[in-house]
Amino acid sequence: MPHFFEVITSKIGFSRMGRLLISKNPRRYVKTPNLIIPIKNILMRQMNYIEQFEDHDLFIITKELFLKISFIKDKFKNTGFLFTHPGTLEKFQEILGENLEIFYEDNIIPIIPFNIPTTTVNKDFAHNEISNYLNRVKNILKDNHKINFGITVKIFDHFGLIDPYIQIVKENFNIKILNLADIFDNFNNYRSIVEIIIKLKTEIDRNVIIMASGRIIPKYYPILVYLGVDLINSSYLLYLSSENFYDSIEYLLPIYKVEFLPCSCIVCQGRLKTLLEDKFSIEKTDLLVLHNLISASTYLKKINQYLKYEDYRIFVEKSTFDDTNIISLLKILDKNYFELIRFETPISQENKIIKSVGQISYYRPDFQEFRKRMIKNFEPEYWTTLIILLPCSAKKPYSESKSHKKFHRIIRNFPEFPSFQEFVITSPLGVIPRQLENIYPINSYEISVTGIWDNEEIKIASEMLIKILSKYDSKIPIICHLEGGYLEAVKQAEPKVNQKIIYSELTGKITSKESLQFLKELIVEHKDHLHFKKFDIKKTIFSKSWIRKFKMILDYHYGLNFGKNLFYDDLILKKNRRQNQISIIDSKNKEFLGIFSFKTGQIRLTIKGIKRLIINNSSIKSNFISFDGNNISGNTLFRPGILNYSLDLIPNNYVIVLDKYMKDVIALGELLVGSNFIKNSKTGRIAKIYEQR
Repeated sequence: MPHFFEVITSKIGFSRMGRLLISKNPRRYVKTPNLIIPIKNILMRQMNYIEQFEDHDLFIITKELFLKISFIKDKFKNTGFLFTHPGTLEKFQEILGENLEIFYEDNIIPIIPFNIPTTTVNKDFAHNEISNYLNRVKNILKDNHKINFGITVKIFDHFGLIDPYIQIVKENFNIKILNLADIFDNFNNYRSIVEIIIKLKTEIDRNVIIMASGRIIPKYYPILVYLGVDLINSSYLLYLSSENFYDSIEYLLPIYKVEFLPCSCIVCQGRLKTLLEDKFSIEKTDLLVLHNLISASTYLKKINQYLKYEDYRIFVEKSTFDDTNIISLLKILDKNYFELIRFETPISQENKIIKSVGQISYYRPDFQEFRKRMIKNFEPEYWTTLIILLPCSAKKPYSESKSHKKFHRIIRNFPEFPSFQEFVITSPLGVIPRQLENIYPINSYEISVTGIWDNEEIKIASEMLIKILSKYDSKIPIICHLEGGYLEAVKQAEPKVNQKIIYSELTGKITSKESLQFLKELIVEHKDHLHFKKFDIKKTIFSKSWIRKFKMILDYHYGLNFGKNLFYDDLILKKNRRQNQISIIDSKNKEFLGIFSFKTGQIRLTIKGIKRLIINNSSIKSNFISFDGNNISGNTLFRPGILNYSLDLIPNNYVIVLDKYMKDVIALGELLVGSNFIKNSKTGRIAKIYEQR
């Protein structure tokens, strides 16, 4: 039975959730990311081990003996197995040949081993060993083309030697797992680790499973998952246990230093606490093995919980605070490879708090994506006569905060209010137009609001402000009602800004009566400062606050003028009873055009809405997929049948599925993966369809 793997959903960075088919009949899957638990004699003699892990998803076997013991398949009947061998490749081939029927079965995949007596070799020797290994691997794959394999990748600290492995994966469809056996042994090589991950993500099929083995401790599990590792081999914990190390996740502790067991597993609450002072105890070693495996398994479950329900990036960041190598790795990924990783990272996360905990958060990919899109897709409203700069607030959206309600009581009392453009200055996102305050990540982020900014925060906001204000007429006055770091960002930008900036005189707090009165006086003084033929704002639908927002939100997600070309007639806006959605309806023909969700900050358009663009002679240049067919079977769009696609596809964004002639709308969906995945895959889920013609 051909095993296969498919990505279910993409998460921040390269992290992803997927599933490996281990049994066709009955149909059973192993979810990823997942931990591989070893089956060893030392473990099988413990009843607690069997009871603890009998429902675990995936095990690794290294002895031929266990292939033939029916007890394993009876006791672990709902699981998957990997088989490798610690000895020579010749011995592995012998075992493979003698057990072909077993490997043809549903739930076991052989990992071709790569074992040599030493781990320290010069580059020429390593290159020759790798060449010899891969030549033999080719023969194994060819002779057993109906069996799916994993291959073992060893580079012996010579990171340039990854290329031959990539080539063999490209040439052999039955390589399903890439077992990285020594790449993560030393995170001092963080630059080279990043380079290898980038190579794998850009050059091999995305449905190949990435497995991490070697000297890996649980502390590094979060960053491995962030880098796109699907399976983690926990076998190294057996060696650490034999060396009397106790894993507490944050640290590996020599067991003789442990006085208070920081764990409530069956081992720590049982016999282990009575054996701490025994220097030579087989029982203590056995119990340490079990504790360390339980601890690792529990930690990976926590990782999966965060992947699915919380903001996973903050989980990764919190796990790196005492490890400069991982911090450096994240910084390199964020700054050097953003143009790749942006198409891996979802554009929104529903109902999740996004915490910014310092400089390591400033350039996370979704924050950078917001800044990039904002600068590229923001178009000033041509009737703007005044720009007002305001500070952010702890409460989101800003309009619901006490401070911004006070600002609004001043600003919105002016009949010219729709011609005022409000920008919120914030860290670490930069500059937020009022119209985009409801989208992700603006509606979700949290940061310590002290008014004290570091140099990097000031730089981010000032550079963004310069780029945005450059889009406006130089005659438009700017009122700056700011203090502290917010004010510093504006002053740093001022020399490169063409407009005149007028600063409020603050008395006490920025929201004091005196400060707000001065803001009002500045608006009165400068609201008519721009002398040109007045635009009658009341005659356009864009005078309404929510329509102004929706136009800019659509431009943000789909590109310039998308909103204007869609909203060319008057609209009816209806909130639902729960007040968490707004329906957008054409006032003339009562057609339902789309729905705005406060949870996601996105507008889910209908096919009738999209067709308004086509009728309006507006070509669709972004967020599209061209499909070879007239309809899509079921509610999922898969990779086969996709002819063309825009290169801006990002997970969780909405996508327009067009026919092969790019003239008619077939369906609308929500992307599960980005354009990089489509480019480097032949199979897999691409989008969840929510409407078909």
